[in-house]
Amino acid sequence: MLVRPRDPNNIGAVARAMKNFGFQALTVVAVHPPVWSEVSSAPNAMDVLTNARVVATLDEAIADCNLVIGTTDRTRVEAKQTVFTPLELSRELAEAEYNLALVFGSEKHGLTNEDLSRCHRVMSIPTQPNCPSMNLGQAVAVCCYELVRNQAQTEFVPRPAETATAGATEAALQLLLDVLHQIDFVLPGNEPDLKRRIRSSFFRFNLSKYDVEMLCGILSRIKRGLDRNGK
Repeated sequence: MLVRPRDPNNIGAVARAMKNFGFQALTVVAVHPPVWSEVSSAPNAMDVLTNARVVATLDEAIADCNLVIGTTDRTRVEAKQTVFTPLELSRELAEAEYNLALVFGSEKHGLTNEDLSRCHRVMSIPTQPNCPSMNLGQAVAVCCYELVRNQAQTEFVPRPAETATAGATEAALQLLLDVLHQIDFVLPGNEPDLKRRIRSSFFRFNLSKYDVEMLCGILSRIKRGLDRNGK
């Protein structure tokens, strides 16, 4: 998934890198129309561009994904945050069949903090400190290669991933915020930060589909009770 890409040539290079390593599903998020219309070259990978999905928001793009990996350079990450390399994440992917989203930001600014808050994992390519960022097409090529290079050595069938989708998690988060508003827990101007913190906790707990369904059931019952009591 490419979020707000700025260079048509880079989009073509991404499509070619994807095709090199067996990736087919390209999603382009919030792309400026003239940029998308100028994409004209992806040698041997025009089918990736032709079948690409274009959406307005990252939330829409990742709604059905149960593992969202955001990419960034290490200078953008807090010291306390766990940052995975592509090789480390490839081991997790070998153990379970996720509906995976690999998310890259724009060439100029990368993913925003708000974008990264929607990702289950943060991944960074180990680069030199004096030159941490990479060209978008090259970064996609490195990540795609690392994520698939050990597949042939896998000796077991991956289990189905039970992690809740990003869309289901976001729905549970919104339901929780509705309840917190009703009990006056949310302070004026504090909702965006509170929302990011709760979402981060959800991802850290690695909620399953069952967990999210149960949480939504509990919150819905609480909300109905508050509604009956005029809260």
